[in-house]
Amino acid sequence: MKTIQFFARILLGNFLLAVAVNMLVVPSGFIAGGSTGLALIIMHWARLPYSTIVTGINLCMFAIGFFFLGKKFALTTLVSTIVYPLFLSMTAFLADIELVSDPLIAAIMAGGLMGCGLGLVIQSGASTGGLDIPPIILERKFGWSVSVTMNIMDLFILVYQITYSTPEQIICGLTLVFVTYFVMNQIMTFGKAALQLMIMSARHEMMRQLFVDTLDKGATLFWIEGGYTKKEAKAICAIVARKELYEVQKAIYEVDPEAFVVVSKVSEVRGRGFKPLSHRPGKIG
Repeated sequence: MKTIQFFARILLGNFLLAVAVNMLVVPSGFIAGGSTGLALIIMHWARLPYSTIVTGINLCMFAIGFFFLGKKFALTTLVSTIVYPLFLSMTAFLADIELVSDPLIAAIMAGGLMGCGLGLVIQSGASTGGLDIPPIILERKFGWSVSVTMNIMDLFILVYQITYSTPEQIICGLTLVFVTYFVMNQIMTFGKAALQLMIMSARHEMMRQLFVDTLDKGATLFWIEGGYTKKEAKAICAIVARKELYEVQKAIYEVDPEAFVVVSKVSEVRGRGFKPLSHRPGKIG
């Protein structure tokens, strides 16, 4: 079952990417980052079909990944290397369909689709087979930050496209990039995000019992010192799901109406009561 879900997410992710590129990005001439942007640059000068260029880029990246990162990593890119160009060819007819006339709306829609596609693929623990491979190699060989290297590469690709793009294409392209990364991050943390409660209360022992015994939640107590009173006390730190926040806050104020509670968002939580520690996205078997 896990294997089916693994491949289903990768296939759906690559399909959404292909639809977004053929139906919205290429016809509108938006600037873009990553392998999409590199393919658009090559297509601008070489006038080759977009799917052909992407196939060439993916094959090159697959070979580099296989040589520098080994067989195991290369296999995670193999599916995308094959199916993404295939989906691009299958959906090429979408370039003739004018879905929306407003380029800004088209950019937002394209960003949403591409963000969903990238999020599904990366959440599975696989790779899109594009320009994310060189930064990974540089990180393993020289310790360079993957995110910083990818951002620098994207910056060069975007800046080069600006030299031959219209102001409208540039603005819409930057909107596309922003929406893509925003949606991708939301997809990658979907179902994993939670809320952290930091509770300062004079009734810390009763609060600990509330979380451990009544709410069946983990709680961590640690010593703090009040900045105004300069008195030592104990604070309680606990993690709860979003949907539980109202009921938990209600229970807290029933124990101590004067409790000071700070609520902050955490992107991912693993462990007892949440995603298991042994879970690894994209694991086949």
